[in-house]
Amino acid sequence: MRHRRMLYITSLCLLVVALLLAACGPFGGNPTSTPTVGNLSTRVVSTNPTIDQLVRNVLVNMQQHAWNPRARTGNVVTGGLYINWKMSNPSLTNAVRPGPDGNPQHNHDPQVDLFYLSALAEYHQLHPQDHSFDSDIAQMTSVVLAEFGAYSVPKGWIYFYLLNDGLLLHNRDLVNEAHTTAVNFFDTWYVPSRGLVYDKSHSPGDYSIDHSLMCGAALIDAGHCWNQPNLVKAGKNTIDLILAVALDPGYNLFYNSVVLNKDGKDVPQNYQAKPSTQGQAVDALVTAYMLTHTTHYLDVAGQVLQSLFRSGLWDSARGGLYFAIDMKQGLLLTDYKETRSQTLVLLALHHFNQVSAQFTQQERQLTAVITDHFYQATYHGFFYRVKSDFQVYVSRPNAGIGVEDYFTTEAKGSALDALQATELP
Repeated sequence: MRHRRMLYITSLCLLVVALLLAACGPFGGNPTSTPTVGNLSTRVVSTNPTIDQLVRNVLVNMQQHAWNPRARTGNVVTGGLYINWKMSNPSLTNAVRPGPDGNPQHNHDPQVDLFYLSALAEYHQLHPQDHSFDSDIAQMTSVVLAEFGAYSVPKGWIYFYLLNDGLLLHNRDLVNEAHTTAVNFFDTWYVPSRGLVYDKSHSPGDYSIDHSLMCGAALIDAGHCWNQPNLVKAGKNTIDLILAVALDPGYNLFYNSVVLNKDGKDVPQNYQAKPSTQGQAVDALVTAYMLTHTTHYLDVAGQVLQSLFRSGLWDSARGGLYFAIDMKQGLLLTDYKETRSQTLVLLALHHFNQVSAQFTQQERQLTAVITDHFYQATYHGFFYRVKSDFQVYVSRPNAGIGVEDYFTTEAKGSALDALQATELP
């Protein structure tokens, strides 16, 4: 996720001006949908040749192999991205489970389409002179707008990706869709009696810490942008409750998930502390701090980042973050390292360092691990996960696809997003 607040504000001003010049009612004519903007950023981008070449290589690979014309959204063939393809043989696609029926070709995840659009939008912002991917941007914008118009899950990062893409591409429909997404968090998933966004579709209700914290940050951001104080209040309530119940006091790391008991108490459900959870949580807290100036949010974010690198999750010998630590058993799970865990923590480090440059060394180290060890330079892509020594992971019998030398669109999109975020203001 990319909460580059000053970039948002600058782009949003340009978008509003363009709409006014076009004599359009801003953002669909909704009287609450014209954000208040100010504090324009004058910062310029700082590009990294290594990252630039890596990103372009991966985008070319995706341009050639990622599109699946048979992909379904629901029961409708809409087209979208493959889930994965074999690194050395891209004709082998959508390997999701063992056995002869383990590669259903119609399966796809709309969320990876949003990742891809974000990577394209950021590349376009950084390299406006390169028009190699203009048709891909147009195609994926259309796909994302169709997929997320009625998409309803309590995952706050979706709001920020839609908003960021809309602002980078000056696309009013994407910005409107972001606003609709935030309102849906409030209308569908927020429970005022609990002061919390959580998954009410489960029984008993539960929530993933990172997703609900992101929803809280999204509600605060949308409430500020569109002048809706009720959203701001709901967002702050959500974050404050989670900080009270979901942060392990010994490790200073967040549980993976919490369940809501019948007696009204929030109880840890999964005691694993995953880097991916900590990364999104920190990103949400920094965003909330920048909008509300609540110093407790920034303090907790800093404590979590410190714990990530002191708890054993960081591989001090080879670099990179292990899968998780079980805080109930005190067990470090070192079997593999997930790509998206690295990228979400990199985003969190970069975002925190923009406010308080305490973790610049860790940001540089993690960037190098992603570009030098997770990136597969021969075929230009990223796996879902690798062994602790960065070799190809082999899943246990009947527990995966076997040799996991498949590029995934999720890993590619999240890696390009995180790496390019370090270049953008």
